[in-house]
Amino acid sequence: MAVTLVKHDIKYAEAMHALSSMPQVRDALGLPAGKVEDTINFIKRECVDEEEGKSVPRVVLNEEGRLIGVTALMFIDRENKNCHIGSWLGHEFWGQGYNEEAKKAILEIAFFDLGLERVFAGARKVNIRSRKAQEKLPFIRINVEKEYPQEHSWLEMKEKQPCVLNVFEREDFVRYYTSIEKVQGDRESYMPYLLLADESEVAVRQYMNEGDLYAITCGEKLAGVALLIAQSNTTVELKNIAVVPAFQGKGIGKEVLNKIYAVCAAQDFKNILVGTANSSIDNIAFYQKSGFRMETIQKDFFSNYPQPIYENGIRALDMIIFSKAL
Repeated sequence: MAVTLVKHDIKYAEAMHALSSMPQVRDALGLPAGKVEDTINFIKRECVDEEEGKSVPRVVLNEEGRLIGVTALMFIDRENKNCHIGSWLGHEFWGQGYNEEAKKAILEIAFFDLGLERVFAGARKVNIRSRKAQEKLPFIRINVEKEYPQEHSWLEMKEKQPCVLNVFEREDFVRYYTSIEKVQGDRESYMPYLLLADESEVAVRQYMNEGDLYAITCGEKLAGVALLIAQSNTTVELKNIAVVPAFQGKGIGKEVLNKIYAVCAAQDFKNILVGTANSSIDNIAFYQKSGFRMETIQKDFFSNYPQPIYENGIRALDMIIFSKAL
């Protein structure tokens, strides 16, 4: 099962109106009976709000390209890095798993494209079905009214009735959405990803077929790779780890490390090593924040690379080895 999110367009007005006019949907949303012209005006307003940066409204299409509902990031607060989410599905598509798929797709936009930290999901207390649908989601925290009293008060004023407040947080979503899977067979297709962390193809080819290679995925997308090579019965080296630029700075690297620790511990390794160039300032900070300690320095490790490597205006010459107890 998969869904596709597309921008609002007047061509979807009739289908959207038909679904939202069903009593089960109309009553749940508290909508008055309306005409197709009302839906057209709604779509136009949604498009204007998106142009002004107030919201990210999307139409939800199923595998057949049929409109099954709508979802939106609303009231985007870029300063505090949060927003609210609103969505509905046509009655005939309830209970088929589309809700979770639509939520994952719109939250990917919120957390990866917009860089938000949390997305609030509210529901009227009388809307039992909506509340239960939210509670089924594995990456949501429910009943956070006391943690975010201002958001809760604002929601109840907006809805003019008692509401519950739930929240999606980026860290929880990334934990759920990110996975690593051991690669079987030929590794040649993963070369471009390995080269993100090591610019020398000559060097990469010397080790790429050693150890265990893991594909990093975010949802259905390949987001990077990690290569583990055992150094002894107790020590393993994270020889190469790379996350594609589109997924960098989203907390994915941290989550991948946590999953790697679990894999290594399950294989009875006691220590993990990782090396990075003296010029890789961001990597040096990242590994220390992740609990690694400087172990050794291999001087002139990169001096024999075919082409000199520069980062941050610094030539990569030495390899700094970090270690962490598992």
